[in-house]
Amino acid sequence: MNTFATILGASALVLSTHAIAEVQFADPEEGGIGYEWTVKLSHHGTAEIIGSTGGKGSYEPSFEAPDLGWTHTTDWVALELAEEVILTIELERQEGVYEMKVDRETGEKSFATSGAELYPALSVYEGWDSTTEREKGSFNSTGNFWSTIQFKAVVASLHGEAKVTYRAKLPAGKYSINLGGVNAFYCAETDPCYNGVHGYHATFTASHVPSLMPNF
Repeated sequence: MNTFATILGASALVLSTHAIAEVQFADPEEGGIGYEWTVKLSHHGTAEIIGSTGGKGSYEPSFEAPDLGWTHTTDWVALELAEEVILTIELERQEGVYEMKVDRETGEKSFATSGAELYPALSVYEGWDSTTEREKGSFNSTGNFWSTIQFKAVVASLHGEAKVTYRAKLPAGKYSINLGGVNAFYCAETDPCYNGVHGYHATFTASHVPSLMPNF
């Protein structure tokens, strides 16, 4: 999503980091998918970020399957794990996210408070994409698509939850995390929560791998 967002007008996008963690509001590489965030974690590292994402970012009913997600209205996180860890990602709705939008062509800025009715969804892919020549407007949030990254998992609000959690044992390496929403499952087209962007709070936690724990 091509926006700059802050919570309650604060200047910092990173809510907090703990232990061994590094967070940047930046794309780690030129080309490919436009990542909003870069997060680097070692074991026992935690990073929290605040932003806004499209309420229908993971599921747009008007799109043709299987590419039902919005590439540009969702947030992409370039995640790097320094070693094998148990990774937990929590994504939940957040009130009071103050958003500054910047038009890529004109540079014109506008300001607004994002909605606070996100029905969250997150998709996990292996690898970073820095080779795709041009992003397409839609992508598959539940499988592989036009990018070089490889689908691993998706978790979404399936019963109206305001928070979703992904947890898995993952080897060291690079991963792409898409943060979006499935508001079209729950909101009527005339409801304000159906369209627009909504605030989120995402927490990334890496912890030590117990012995004999299988990969997911």
